[in-house]
Amino acid sequence: FYGILGDEKTAVIEMAAASGLNLLSKEELNPLITSTYGTGQIINDAIAKGCTDLIIGIGGTATNDGGAGMLRALGLRFLNADGRDIPEGGKALMELHHLDSKNLNKAILRCNIKVACDVDNPLCGPNGASAVFVPQKGANENDIMNLD
Repeated sequence: FYGILGDEKTAVIEMAAASGLNLLSKEELNPLITSTYGTGQIINDAIAKGCTDLIIGIGGTATNDGGAGMLRALGLRFLNADGRDIPEGGKALMELHHLDSKNLNKAILRCNIKVACDVDNPLCGPNGASAVFVPQKGANENDIMNLD
């Protein structure tokens, strides 16, 4: 799912390999509940193998969780106002009240992370990531507004 360069400290990770559109059938596509958790598992593996430089390609994903799944896999907890873990997926982020980093894989803090992206859309708004890319992930107009 990823490669380690000859310097043995740089991992090149393609999000689509763990969180990609190609991994789901058309009927399974739902950006309200899909997650980047699998990408976080790959990041953990690369860190465990000694990588400190990460290049993450973010295209072709079936997700719209803002990377929350990745961070969850790295040990960050996403909690609602009652202190309970929220479910995975972009829709659940509306319940987010606070974060708990007690179990965060602290090695991620020593990593240099570069994001490889072939578009320059803003994060939010009419030309933002949700408006432009979420329809291909199975969302309707209402979903787009909620995810944005």
